[in-house]
Amino acid sequence: MNDVIIKGFGELTNVRKSKQSIYTSIKDEKVIFNLLNTECDFKLNECENKEIKVKDTLIKVIETPSDTGEVIFKKITILLDENNKSYVTASKMFANQLLDLISSNENLEEFTIKIIKRTVKNSPNKALGFELV
Repeated sequence: MNDVIIKGFGELTNVRKSKQSIYTSIKDEKVIFNLLNTECDFKLNECENKEIKVKDTLIKVIETPSDTGEVIFKKITILLDENNKSYVTASKMFANQLLDLISSNENLEEFTIKIIKRTVKNSPNKALGFELV
């Protein structure tokens, strides 16, 4: 029994090396928890040219220090449509575009977007984005 260390749950905040922030329009904590911990209905990468009437947004930003001390950012975006269907992407470009839209339109509530894939300069890859409809 000497090898067992018993700690309270209050000490869990220091277990992770990464820092997490959540930006959302969702007020219900149960909805937030479920969105972050269950499978979403659609992957935005598979919804090119689809129009989505966005009711709520959630962006989770994860900052993780690398072995060299550099901070690595990951962003997960989840959208809820008017029928409570969820859409997810880990595209940083999509998250940044959405954050720009929301920060420049503080009173923005529901809005409609069309999912697009943008050409990336000097790369064969495409980046996920959206247009306002």
